[in-house]
Amino acid sequence: MAKITTFRKFLIAINVLFLINTISAQEYTINFNVNINEDEIKDIASIWHDYLRSNSKEHWKKEEVKALENFNVQNMPSILNPPLLDWKLNNRILSISNISDNKYILKSAFFNNDLEIFAVTNVIVEKINNEFNLSNYIYEYTKDWDIKERAHIKYIYTATFKVKSAEKFYKNLCEVFNIEPELITYFIAEDCDDIYTMLGYDFFISKGMGTECGYFESKNNFVFATKKGGANHYHEITHFINTFYPKANDLLLTGLSAYISGNKAHFGKPLKYHIDRVGNYLKTNKEVDLSNPFDFYFMDKETNPQYVIGALLCDIIIEKKGREGLLRVFENYGTDEELLNYLNKEILNDNESLNDVLRERIHTFSTNKKFKNRLGF
Repeated sequence: MAKITTFRKFLIAINVLFLINTISAQEYTINFNVNINEDEIKDIASIWHDYLRSNSKEHWKKEEVKALENFNVQNMPSILNPPLLDWKLNNRILSISNISDNKYILKSAFFNNDLEIFAVTNVIVEKINNEFNLSNYIYEYTKDWDIKERAHIKYIYTATFKVKSAEKFYKNLCEVFNIEPELITYFIAEDCDDIYTMLGYDFFISKGMGTECGYFESKNNFVFATKKGGANHYHEITHFINTFYPKANDLLLTGLSAYISGNKAHFGKPLKYHIDRVGNYLKTNKEVDLSNPFDFYFMDKETNPQYVIGALLCDIIIEKKGREGLLRVFENYGTDEELLNYLNKEILNDNESLNDVLRERIHTFSTNKKFKNRLGF
């Protein structure tokens, strides 16, 4: 059974409200300026809307379908959850522009029944063997970027950036969690908006809302980082292990990404920074009860307390049970109820409460000058 944390329930509730308003009808239309009297334009428009109705691979470029598990990179859950096409939005083709021999850019808008626009997207359409195929915009956008390949990480970046590889961290990560490394394709963009532009979003509901972010697309092992995050965005690389521990509780996986990520644990800041902020918040908010750590999912826009709580739970488990103990928890205690029961019975002493233990650990790390994880990263 799938596990859902309180934080995830909160996000799902928001999504359901939107879906109620968008799922009642889907319309696929074409703007007046798109000349469908031209045979090629008419064919391209038809293929795009057929694809949206079916999400079929038959309309996509075969090389990309073969190379990518998620062949439409733009439609990734890390960017919008659920992914854009799962929202069952209306679509209107805005333009179809020829950019070179046998290659077009198709621009379209996704909107709900109240005409609220979620995204304006670009997709490439290529004519191959006299047949039109859809293709990811990311490859057109980055075609002149530099490429640097290491043993298990392929960096794609602009020439203005200097790459210092995260290969050593990635190797250590795989060794600690008993998994074989796979190739990660790692894109480095200017900022968050540039990541969205790279994916083909002219407009997106998250555009303009932040300058620092990162994403891991698990189906294709793609990392998207900003220049500030750089080539060593350990937080996103850590998400590589998630698919190998499908039963692991979301709070622990969230915490782990911050626990071992050094100076870029969360929103580009060290974990110690966020522990201090959570500590100060708890001092003035005595009513917050960490005995159910899943309920403390919002503090402010600068710190998500789930990263701190999850990281400290990993630290407590490793302290009591070692690395192998943490892996056993990942494998066997997936639901919130199972994890909470394990913590109360196997980790805490008879006279301890999780609220007191977590508050004390937050206080301890707040007073120390530097946070050091127990996994050696």
